Amino acid sequence: MTSRSDSGFTLLEMLVVIAVMGLALALLAYAGPPHDRWLQTQVAARQIASAMRLDRGQAIATGRTIVFTPPPLPSWLAVTAQTPPGGLVFQPDGSSTGGQITLAYGARQIAIRADWLTGRISTDAP
Repeated sequence: MTSRSDSGFTLLEMLVVIAVMGLALALLAYAGPPHDRWLQTQVAARQIASAMRLDRGQAIATGRTIVFTPPPLPSWLAVTAQTPPGGLVFQPDGSSTGGQITLAYGARQIAIRADWLTGRISTDAP
């Protein structure tokens, strides 16, 4: 003979647990995942650096100068570009006119740089 404590969960207990889990999932689906603006800033910096590297590679591969055009960025992100008057240009030999794009959110900043001599792209992103 088994005692009541050894018999496991009742159907009512299981239904309550399933209902609570369903409610939690519905709230998560409605609100969406939590957004971290600093994380989004880091992603934007990586996208800009990747676009710069792509433009540099295209300039080398095609033998033509390529003017860098940044990808669309969120409106809440503060963007500062320090480039020559003609913008950031990549040359067929891999060099560039040099420049820096700084992304800022609050007090935090990430700088993406293009070296003028080598065209090498570097970033301060963590």
